Amino acid sequence: CMKLRLQEIELNSIDPEKSRRFYESALGLENAIDQGQLQVFQTGFPGLDFNISSHYPNEKVVISFITDDLYQVIERLNALSVTFEGPKDSHLGMMTIVFRDSDGRQIKVNQPTEKSPTWLQV
Repeated sequence: CMKLRLQEIELNSIDPEKSRRFYESALGLENAIDQGQLQVFQTGFPGLDFNISSHYPNEKVVISFITDDLYQVIERLNALSVTFEGPKDSHLGMMTIVFRDSDGRQIKVNQPTEKSPTWLQV
C-alpha cells in the first residue's frame, strides 16, 4: 500500500528574510533551515515543514505531499483524467509531479530518491 503524507506548506515571498523575521517575531516560530531565499520553520510535527521562499511568484501558496510510490499517484490521476506535469527532478534530489485540484490550487507530490537526505524518506 502506498504511503502518502502532507510534506510542506510553502508561502512565497519577494523577501524571505523579512518574512522569516516576521514569523519569528509575530508567532515565535523557530527557524530550522536558513538558506536565504528558503526559510524552513519547525511546525511541531516531524516531517511537516512550513516554508517561506522565493521559488514562485509572491502570494502563491504551494501544498506538497510526499509519497513512497509516485507512479501509483500518477496512475490515480490518469484514471481520473487529471492533467499533471512531470515526473521531473525537484529540490533535495526528489522527483515531483504538479497538478491543480478541483478549485485550481497547485498541488505537488514528491518522492525521495537515493539522492535525497535520509530525513526525507517516507
